[in-house]
Amino acid sequence: MRRAWQPSIARVAGGLVLLAAASAAIAADAEEIRGWLDRMAMAVNNLNYRGTLVYLRGGQVDALRIYHRVDQDGMRERLVALNGAHREVLRDNQSVRCIFADSQSIVVDTRIAERLFPVIPPDSAALLGGRYQASLDGSERIAEHEAQIVSILPRDGFRYGYRLWLERDTAMLLKSNLLDDRGDPLEQLMFTEIEIGGSISDRELAPDLPGDRYVQVEIPRGGDPAEGAPEVIHWQVVDVPEGFTLSSHTHGDRHTLEHMVFSDGLASVSVYVEPARENEPGLSGYSRVGAVSMFGRRVRGFTITAVGEVPPSTVQMMARSVQQRTVGGAAK
Repeated sequence: MRRAWQPSIARVAGGLVLLAAASAAIAADAEEIRGWLDRMAMAVNNLNYRGTLVYLRGGQVDALRIYHRVDQDGMRERLVALNGAHREVLRDNQSVRCIFADSQSIVVDTRIAERLFPVIPPDSAALLGGRYQASLDGSERIAEHEAQIVSILPRDGFRYGYRLWLERDTAMLLKSNLLDDRGDPLEQLMFTEIEIGGSISDRELAPDLPGDRYVQVEIPRGGDPAEGAPEVIHWQVVDVPEGFTLSSHTHGDRHTLEHMVFSDGLASVSVYVEPARENEPGLSGYSRVGAVSMFGRRVRGFTITAVGEVPPSTVQMMARSVQQRTVGGAAK
């Protein structure tokens, strides 16, 4: 009778074989997903392409024309708005220039601004093994190209998910959805037509707007300490969701703007600290524009604002935990 409850060696061995096979299949899928994401990161940055895409967020639809070229001189990119006021964005390895026809102005940002496409780290292994889980979800035809669908879903409630459509041969991103906690799209980007490869001429990268009589405004990096000077951090974020780390911190003296950026490799949150202005109440509490969540509050005459394409709980946690540091480095 006792023997009937004892599993046979054959059954145990069979179970181990099935478990090993399942583990190998999971490992193979993870390796394939990493391959797709690593190729996508390379394709978006290093391929030549031109195309037309639509960008949906917050109930607004923008149609854009994009030209992207990489050669021995580096990367150059031009975005042209096809609806609404005439505007163009010119990007290279050093800066971003935004040209606005309605206000006849040019804004030059000497920092590398955020890209239109999701930024996947060049080596996605750490990303997939951390706060996200990824899967291959079939294929679909986008802009006359066959695309592999890759889903990247968060393991907690502090970040959003992505669904990506990657061109079969090059892994170029053809479509992306930013997903909320229910899997519904908050933002959508999709090429309606695209030409991958080939040459991009200087003329295609040159702006149509003249700009010679436009007012130019330059946004400097700001807050960088002088060369050789010790870095002094006046503020810190005490409560940071697991997986997010400080990727940059720019600052000046106690009367100037302080800017911290936290990233988990896919999502990022910016935290700003600046002197409160009497005639400008600033953001108080929670606000949201499309997928961008914002939370603001005042502390000892300073305005603190956390902003990012993350759920409301993330910016609220981080903004509420910002504390000023004493000279000795402790928070207060």
